[in-house]
Amino acid sequence: DMECQEYAAFSLAHLSSNRNLQVQLVELGALKPLVSMMAVQAEPRHYAGLALLKLADNFENHVAIAKEGGIQALLRLGRTRTTDDELQYKAALTVGNLAANAVKLLPKGMNGQAVSGEIGFAAQQMMANKTDVAVKRGKDKTEDFLQRAGEEEGGAAEQGF
Repeated sequence: DMECQEYAAFSLAHLSSNRNLQVQLVELGALKPLVSMMAVQAEPRHYAGLALLKLADNFENHVAIAKEGGIQALLRLGRTRTTDDELQYKAALTVGNLAANAVKLLPKGMNGQAVSGEIGFAAQQMMANKTDVAVKRGKDKTEDFLQRAGEEEGGAAEQGF
């Protein structure tokens, strides 16, 4: 029912605003229903678009958005006649950000031009970068934990424990 879809899309849009939940929402399968709702000519499309725009704020979600058809959905939203100019503007910005990040990943030749214009190559590079980001995040968390543990031990030793 359309009202349930509207509430679901609204809830996902709200949850997608939380940067800590963005990757988890995509991993749990939020993209497919959002992309599907964007094809509906009703209010759920607005909220689904907002949720998709928020999920696209997180670089780690870019490949999944592309695979799920989110870029095409955003492009359709940008081309559709609507009174929601703000949503169209955000859709255009999001597509631009997705494209800019993909282009940054292309290898550079001698003249600074991309060596390969294949989108598949850029997607592979994005996946490799996603892995690098996860490794760095894990390393940073481990270092923070070890530093806190060292500080706690140092404080306990000073107090004679």
